[in-house]
Parts: sequence; structure tokens; C-alpha cells
Amino acid sequence: MPLKPASAASKRRFCLVLVKPTHYCDDGYPIRWFRSAIPSNSLACIYGIAKDCGERHVLGDDVEIDIHAIDEANTRIRPQHIAGLIKAAGDGMVLLVGVQSNQTPRALDIARPLRQAGIKVAIGGFHMSGVIAMIDGDDPSLREAQAMGLSVFAGEAEGRLEEVLQDAYAGRLKPLYNY
Repeated sequence: MPLKPASAASKRRFCLVLVKPTHYCDDGYPIRWFRSAIPSNSLACIYGIAKDCGERHVLGDDVEIDIHAIDEANTRIRPQHIAGLIKAAGDGMVLLVGVQSNQTPRALDIARPLRQAGIKVAIGGFHMSGVIAMIDGDDPSLREAQAMGLSVFAGEAEGRLEEVLQDAYAGRLKPLYNY
């Protein structure tokens, strides 16, 4: 006799918060627009990959992945709110996605209070991938991210994001995913 699928009420939840950070202006303020002209392609792509992971039940048939996507170009980031989402779900993580070199300081500033709250955080994008591939990781931002306990993702996420999610769910995020 086939097993009945778990009801939505009995499913465990894993809250995945995708954040595309902005960068600072010359005066040190995050640049944010009322309406951003161009949505983040990196954020959209990672969202699609994460949604696929959820639909394939990569964390198990009894785990629902709740995905929240935040583009800081048009949305204020509130680390306490993000931490609250994850704690309310019972588990989860933040992925700082598509982080370019000029966005890295802002990404680390977003990650700092999340890590202090015990939230799992990973960072990926052009900056981390580039410094690992081109200068063998000799970068102060990369060292700072690792010192804070961030998991660093370098390379393409297609076919690989599920490993990060599974490791986060199991409580064993690696310091570096280098693809």
C-alpha cells in the first residue's frame, strides 16, 4: 500500500532567504531606489534553482523549503526580521547571492548581525569566485567572511545548490564550496 504524503501541517520547514546586497554610496549609505530599474538576474536565477530544489524535495519529502528573495536595490534589509523568519521556521539559512566586488563590504555588514544571531550564512558571486580563481583566495574580504563563519560559494550553482542546502539542513556547512 503506498504511503500517504505528509500533510502540510506535519511538514518541517527550512527557510531560505536569498539576499542580493547593494553597495555603499560615497557617504557610506546603502544605495537603494524606490523603484529599481533592472531586477537582479543573479537573484532570479538562484531563486529558480532553489525553487527546483524545493520541488524535488532535496531535503526530504517531509521538508518544505520556504524561499524569500530580497533585492536590496529596492528593499531595506532588516537582519533581525530575517533572523526571525528563520527561527520561526525552525531552521534555515541566508544566501548572499551575486555579490560583486563593490557589494562585498555591504554583504559582510549584512552577514555580521545574522551570524551573531546564530544564523547560517553563505556568500557567493563574482567577487568570491574571482578571488579564489584568480588570486588563490588572497583577499581580505574572503578572509573576513571565513573568520565570521560564512560559507563561501565559488562557481556556478546549477546542480550544486542542493549540496549546500543539504549540508545546511544537516548542520554541516563547509567553509568553502569551490566549483
